[in-house]
Amino acid sequence: MFKIIKKCPLCGSKKKSKIIKNNKNIYSYFLSKILNSDEKFILKNMQNYKCDICGLIYKKKWIYPKSVEKIYNDFQPRHPGGLNTLKKNFGKKKFIELIKKYKYFLNKKNYEFSDRKKREIFKILNSTQNKRSNFIKLKKKFIHNLINDRLDFAIRNYLTLSNMIDKPKIYSQFSGFRSDEISDYLNKIINLDDISSYAEIGCPLWGNYNYFKKPWIKQYFINIDEKNFWKAENCLKYLSKRVKIIKRLNKNKIDFVGIYNFLDHLENPLKLFNKELKNVENLAIICEDINLSKKIDCQHFSSWNHKSLLFLSKKIGYTIIDKPFRLSNSIFKLYILKKY
Repeated sequence: MFKIIKKCPLCGSKKKSKIIKNNKNIYSYFLSKILNSDEKFILKNMQNYKCDICGLIYKKKWIYPKSVEKIYNDFQPRHPGGLNTLKKNFGKKKFIELIKKYKYFLNKKNYEFSDRKKREIFKILNSTQNKRSNFIKLKKKFIHNLINDRLDFAIRNYLTLSNMIDKPKIYSQFSGFRSDEISDYLNKIINLDDISSYAEIGCPLWGNYNYFKKPWIKQYFINIDEKNFWKAENCLKYLSKRVKIIKRLNKNKIDFVGIYNFLDHLENPLKLFNKELKNVENLAIICEDINLSKKIDCQHFSSWNHKSLLFLSKKIGYTIIDKPFRLSNSIFKLYILKKY
């Protein structure tokens, strides 16, 4: 059912401490179905440990490739965090569509699908930028009633609530990692005149291609075959045609690579840097910070922090320039690494 991770995948140490529980989510539900086990059993067995040497947080027990394949091929083949950045997947129209589907499945007593629609509804509401008190109060009541499947309350109030959905919060699942804040920070750190090539790895719809959209900068997406992550094909068709899709860098030297919310999926992070990205001059890494999020999702193999990224940078021949940059009031931090 689970394979044992005997040593830290970053530094190789067996010394670990501080058990950190997993966050219950749709992926723990998927795993309970795949492994035919209770969800609480799944969450308990996939607990996270912090390495005493390098500070990396990783799972001592991890799922086998066959189970991983079922998640990303059968249960959730499309990457919701990438596709949700498309305008059609957020807003009044999408919210109303989800309410109608939730009502349909609930009336059919198909609770698996009605629960899925509920989660999608919650995501939109919790990712809405609206800070007005009337929205916040109604949202809270609406979510409470929807959790308990009180359809009558939802039907009475969903149109009023839909008119209050304006735009997604910055760095939410519906926004990705594109912002004036990031652009302003990069302006202080790098000189675009010195950059001739830029690439991203992970999800092609999360990143910051627009900032590097200059006539002299060639753009790439590195479509590696990572078993612990979604296949990029469903998102690639929405990518700009000026971005060239490649499988590997080979001997090509790339000036700058963005790795956005991807590193925590990898079982062997050193392989990525020592093999796939060995000819890269600068790296931009965005990670969820556990000190801000206070949680780890069960589909994430690891969780990174300043100490573990500092260890990584030294091990692969980079230095972290400037201090970690927190992205607004989000749970994410941005690190810029430069090759020695």
